[in-house]
Amino acid sequence: MLPISQREIELIKMKRNATALLVASFSIFIITSLLEEQYLWLGFIRATTEAATVGAIADWFAVTALFRYPLGLKIPHTAIIPNRKQFIAEKFGQFVREKFLSEATVTQRLQDLDATRLVVEWGRQPQNSALIADRVSDNLAAAATVMRDEDIQIMLEERLASQIRSIHFAPILGHFLGLIMSGNRKREIFTSLVKGGSDFLKENKVTVTKTISAELPRIFRGLDKAIYKRLIDALDSTLSEVSQNPEHPLHDNFDTLVDRYIEEFKTSPEILEKEQSWKEELLKHPVFKELSISLWQDIKASLMQSNPNRDLRPALQSALSNMGDAILDDPVLFDKVDYWVRRAVVYLTRTYGHEVENLIATTIERWDAEQASREIELQVGKDLQFIRINGTIIGGLAGLIIYTASFIIKYWIA
Repeated sequence: MLPISQREIELIKMKRNATALLVASFSIFIITSLLEEQYLWLGFIRATTEAATVGAIADWFAVTALFRYPLGLKIPHTAIIPNRKQFIAEKFGQFVREKFLSEATVTQRLQDLDATRLVVEWGRQPQNSALIADRVSDNLAAAATVMRDEDIQIMLEERLASQIRSIHFAPILGHFLGLIMSGNRKREIFTSLVKGGSDFLKENKVTVTKTISAELPRIFRGLDKAIYKRLIDALDSTLSEVSQNPEHPLHDNFDTLVDRYIEEFKTSPEILEKEQSWKEELLKHPVFKELSISLWQDIKASLMQSNPNRDLRPALQSALSNMGDAILDDPVLFDKVDYWVRRAVVYLTRTYGHEVENLIATTIERWDAEQASREIELQVGKDLQFIRINGTIIGGLAGLIIYTASFIIKYWIA
């Protein structure tokens, strides 16, 4: 035999109290009815208990009819909960979704609770951040072992591809070049390049001459080597002059050329189009797939070989605490996080509210009719027994008032 719960004990007690009050009022009604002719004043008590008995029986019938057939008699519109279990389940689930999971209700509740601040302050506490870090670090390696490598690799590949497609590298490169070429750096860089070229020619004149001779068409290979030497010397002279003369026109030409390329990297549609084409070629190349595979394998190996308590836990705990401090110390950041949290919760309730409704409805529908009636009665039955008690008292008071009024009319006015 299953143990009786505290709710069941309280319900049984309240039922006994309400029934005892009914029995008491009925008993007094019988006694006073027998003695009323001898003692006129008993008429007040008799009328009170008579009405109290009627009220008690009426409320007993109403309460009982919710959960079962009164006295086992199949009276129409009784045993309401067992007979309309499915309808009640559907309506109750719908009620919970519409009244408790509506966007307005959830948003207002989050604002009233200041939920984001509560969560952030809770998470930044050392004992709580340590608890979260423990749970996360303990489960990372376990999660890595049960995940299918193919699924994770595909996810990483798609994520990397999405990020590469979404980032425009040419403007970034243009801004970077503009930064390193700002001020007098263009002149300094150009001078260094020219000086380096001049030094290279001086040290490798013979090799350069031979290379030029070998690369020229056959028709020019018979030229005097002195011509090659003069060409090299002229080039070397020009480079030396440029490196020593800051006002040489080539400096301005170089500045103009660099500025034009920087601006094109920032704004040119043609370069952006070429960049997208190059990125698509890169994404189709086998090396990109190999990159995603090796990336996951490295992550997995690191998780499997690491000691969570030593390697991950301190870093995670520190990151959680720092993140909490940053959010609370920056009102703008806090507002953004608060907005994200509220939108995320609203999205979840809007998206999965119907699932909650279905869960409630199907759970109640799966209950046995008697079990459903019993579960509901255990939750609200104690309060319903108060209705029986109140009905007995209110009925008695009504009977007393009516009898008193009739007594006054009969003996005093008439």
